Amino acid sequence: MTLKIGMIGTGWFSRKHADILSKMDGVQIQAICGTSKEKAADMASNYEGANGYDQYVEMLDAEELDAVYIVTPPMIRGEIELELIGRGIPFFIEKPLGTEDKIPAKVLERMNESSLITSVGYHFRYSDSVQYLKENVNGQMLGMVLGKWMGEMPMVGWWRDQENLAVNLSNKQRIL
Repeated sequence: MTLKIGMIGTGWFSRKHADILSKMDGVQIQAICGTSKEKAADMASNYEGANGYDQYVEMLDAEELDAVYIVTPPMIRGEIELELIGRGIPFFIEKPLGTEDKIPAKVLERMNESSLITSVGYHFRYSDSVQYLKENVNGQMLGMVLGKWMGEMPMVGWWRDQENLAVNLSNKQRIL
């Protein structure tokens, strides 16, 4: 059996996920949705048999997907996840989940009403050190936990300029 994967987003990280998935046995990048058909078709041309779309609902109507990766800026989140939940399609979503708590809370509420499998792309979640920490603090009362980011700030504009996220919300409709 081959898992048919859809990608929503055509940026650098979306391509990174698609490249990794396409090298796995039994996994096929089937469809890609971007802010334009040109961007989606350009990315799709890298994966045999993949189709490009500029509307995710059109992609979901046309393709029989086993799972979808959502790799988009947080200001266009919410409707995509709710559509996938309604269709019973498992999904992986990159962080951050949203620009405010309201949308992720609504998605979580709907997820809790279903048995759908999802995952969020948090760095190092499944690393040995995190598993070790979970096992060794289980049942203990913690007074403080510290973490540190090692690396640069992501280069995408919406991440670096949090004050202007509201301005970017007007671009939300482009793939909806």
